[in-house]
Amino acid sequence: MAQMTGPTLIRRGRPPSNDVVLKHVGLLGGMDYLAARYRQQTFPRHFHHEYLIGIIESGVHDVWCRGDWWHAQAGWVATFAPGEPHHGGAGSEHGWSQKIFYLPEQLVREVLRDPDGGARATPAFATPFHYDPDLARRLRRLWDLLESGASELAIEERVHAVLPELFMRYGAWEHCAVTVAPAGLYQVRDYIHAHSAELIRLNDLARLARLSKGSLIASFKARFGLSPGRYLIQVRVDEAKHLLTGGTDIADVASAVGFADQSDLTRHFRAILGVTPARYIAV
Repeated sequence: MAQMTGPTLIRRGRPPSNDVVLKHVGLLGGMDYLAARYRQQTFPRHFHHEYLIGIIESGVHDVWCRGDWWHAQAGWVATFAPGEPHHGGAGSEHGWSQKIFYLPEQLVREVLRDPDGGARATPAFATPFHYDPDLARRLRRLWDLLESGASELAIEERVHAVLPELFMRYGAWEHCAVTVAPAGLYQVRDYIHAHSAELIRLNDLARLARLSKGSLIASFKARFGLSPGRYLIQVRVDEAKHLLTGGTDIADVASAVGFADQSDLTRHFRAILGVTPARYIAV
């Protein structure tokens, strides 16, 4: 596997623009898919509630995940399970291009359902990247079908053809065991989800978890991959995506999910997803 010590930093003149399109489609219960050409882009530490399956088409993408830096290039397939923390950016001065599918866990469970009707547990992955040009080409054909306006039947057939193969090759079923954590951490997580649009104070979360503030931050990050504050931002961005696909105005979305204003929403939305809310709903 190609790994490296850290991302390549680029400070050469004014950053050129990126070309990013993130779309939502109602097929298969609803999913997002993205096409991007990033010349300079840095993503903060974050995760996705969906499975992230992607292909690197050109350039170099540096990604930190599980304590290592990955130096992903053309022909590499990205596989991130829900909740997998990662961050990264451009690995060269030329940036990189990629196609990404954000697949809800329920969709994946349905695709991996056993022939006898029993649903298997949805897996994690042993590693976040795999050099597999053949699989990358097959995933690209799925993206082409989505873009061409192909029939739902054709798209669903492609999904059911390529996803089982991907999970058979790279799914790590043994990694699915749930890590036991103090009940208070789950109460804090659930509280953040239930009150994400409100003002949340660290003191209240620490009291709920029956931990000191420092212990809560460290324990929460160890269990869920992000600090409580970063987790809250993630939840708000996810809720914003849901409201935007339902047609809610951007400014109203910002207020509804708890951001200070539209610019605050835009800043966090773009940082995590690489595209602005306006761009997301314009396609």
